[in-house]
Amino acid sequence: AAWTERTGAGRRNWRAIASSSDGSKLAAAAWGGYIYTSSDSGAAWTERAGAGRREWRIIASSSGGDRLAAGAGCIYTSSDSGVAWTLRASMCSPTLRGIASSSGGDRLAVAGGNSSIYTSSDSGAAWTRHAGAGTRVWNGIASSSDGARLAATVRGGHIYTSACDFE
Repeated sequence: AAWTERTGAGRRNWRAIASSSDGSKLAAAAWGGYIYTSSDSGAAWTERAGAGRREWRIIASSSGGDRLAAGAGCIYTSSDSGVAWTLRASMCSPTLRGIASSSGGDRLAVAGGNSSIYTSSDSGAAWTRHAGAGTRVWNGIASSSDGARLAATVRGGHIYTSACDFE
């Protein structure tokens, strides 16, 4: 019903935003810029230069807001609310379009990488391509809190759901 403008991170070309389950911790990604985090529901923001200035497209958060995953050609992860970042070079693609996180942040799902769906059960260290998803133009992806169920959208197509086997 009502919205509050949050100007603390400045006016930028924002591409994605993620939230902790209670909404207090936010992480926002700027195209051609940095990732910014807030621990007070967006009143104040901190620039997180650790992952570099990039063409950020996607970002996801654990329910606690401390574990983040973001993409700009490659996936980067953080386990300390965005202070330090790790490049996940095994998940790089110019077509990253969606990312989702389990509530713990250890299970991640990416849509659009080489027109496929990929999952990770170790916070992005290793990835599995899911051939059953086909080679569609995946646009977005969402995850259940335990990461066992995914829903993904296809540009100009349908919505798909799947159960993930992380064993």
